[in-house]
Amino acid sequence: MKRFFILIPIMVISLLVACQSSKSQPVFTPSTEATLTPLSIPSATSSMLALAGTATPPALPVQYLEFSDLSAAQKAAKFPLWLPGSIPDDLPFYKAWISDYADGSENVRLFYQEPGAPLDANLKSLDIQMTETNQLLTLDSITHQFKETALDVREVQVRGQTGYTYWIQSGAAGNSAILTWREGMVDIRISLSGNWPEPDASHPHTLDDLLLKIAGTLQTNP
Repeated sequence: MKRFFILIPIMVISLLVACQSSKSQPVFTPSTEATLTPLSIPSATSSMLALAGTATPPALPVQYLEFSDLSAAQKAAKFPLWLPGSIPDDLPFYKAWISDYADGSENVRLFYQEPGAPLDANLKSLDIQMTETNQLLTLDSITHQFKETALDVREVQVRGQTGYTYWIQSGAAGNSAILTWREGMVDIRISLSGNWPEPDASHPHTLDDLLLKIAGTLQTNP
C-alpha cells in the first residue's frame, strides 16, 4: 500500500508536465495559417523572371493566307516581293505565307526546301521573310525577340545597308543562321536551317558568306 501511495504523486506530476507541454505547442487553425508570411523569391530568381517577360509576344494576324504557287503569292502581297535570283543547291520552292496585321503591317514568308518529308528538320531549307512595317529594325529589337535568343550578333554591310548576322540554337531541329536588314520600308530576314555547316559557339558565323551571297541576288519585279 505504501508503494501505491508513493506512485500516485509521481503520476500526478507527470500528467501536469505533459499538459503544460501540450499547451506550449502552437495549434494551427485556419485563422493562424492565413497570417503566415509567404516565402519570398530570391533576388536572382526575380531577375530571371523579369528578364523572361521583356520581349512582348507578337500580335496575331487578322488575315493569314497560304500559297503553293509563288506567282499567286506575289499577286496577293501588298508590296513587291524580294525574290532570290540564285538559290543554293537549287532548293525548290515549297510554300509561301502572307500575314496581315491590324496596324497595317504585312509579313510575307517564302520557304524553299530540299525534297523529302516536309517536317524533317534535317532537310536543307532557305527561309526568306519580308515585313512591311513602320517599326525600325535595330540591334535592340534583334536581341529582345519573343521566344528567340540571338547569339553572337554581328553587324555587317548588306546591299549598302547596315544588317546583322547571328545564329539561334535549337535541339532536335538543329541550329539556324540568320541575316536581317532593312530595305526602305521592308525588313528582310534570311535564314538557313537543316543540313548546312551548322553554326555553333565555336563557328558562329560559318554561313555568313552564303547568307550575304543570297541577299545580293534579291530583286523585285520591274
